[in-house]
Amino acid sequence: MQSGGKRWLGLLLCGICGSFTAAEAVAQSVVEGVAQSVVKSVVKKCPVQIRLPYNSNWLPYIKVTDETITGSDIELIRQVMQDVGSELVLLSMPESRALNDLESGKVDLLFGASYTDARAQFAWFSKPYRHEVDVVIVHPMVLQRYPELTSKTAFFDLARRKLIGTFNPKGFYGAQFEQLKQLEVVQHRSVAIFDAEQRMALVLSQRADFTLVDEASIRLSFDEQPMYQQLQILPFELYRADIHLMLSKKTIDATCVEQINQSLNKIRGRS
Repeated sequence: MQSGGKRWLGLLLCGICGSFTAAEAVAQSVVEGVAQSVVKSVVKKCPVQIRLPYNSNWLPYIKVTDETITGSDIELIRQVMQDVGSELVLLSMPESRALNDLESGKVDLLFGASYTDARAQFAWFSKPYRHEVDVVIVHPMVLQRYPELTSKTAFFDLARRKLIGTFNPKGFYGAQFEQLKQLEVVQHRSVAIFDAEQRMALVLSQRADFTLVDEASIRLSFDEQPMYQQLQILPFELYRADIHLMLSKKTIDATCVEQINQSLNKIRGRS
């Protein structure tokens, strides 16, 4: 009888032990789940929506029609936004506002950006996703007057002394041109215009001697707009640069930038 009681007690205790073991497993699972949730909440994600301003065609990077907004840079950004779990919100906006609105946090993202220390004060820069070559466009009559313009050194000398240039006031065309355009005599002669077609029109009408353009973009424009074919590209690179996405430090966390970089690496690995 005593022996049977001990066996019964042993079974009871083992049952209790088993119950405690199961309970502990459930409790541990709950704790681990809570911990994972806490970790996920601590790691900041990209915003639910990321706002990108646009204004006009800049082939091949953006093409704007009544029905769609597409282009190589836009499609790349759409893929990145899908990877990081953010909705891309496209905002029609004058180019003159875009950089200031990025600095103030009214928009989150700009594309086609070259790095400068001044911009890095208020914006993150992604890893480069392409490169850009800027070239000088002139009317043939300008080359007739100044045949030495085929030299980069001669271009900078003449641009400093007498040529009338038109360019994007927010554009960066390299440190050498940046120094040139700060000269007071150059500022008095220069025509700063945001709209690329207006700049080209000034050169076509010979009201400006030169403008600065992205080489890939202008070669497409030559194909699509025959009137531009009379203009000439000077035979040197004004500036070559890596091109980045710019993200507002007001609205985008560094962790989100890292996620965007991971997506860019993945996309480049497939191309």
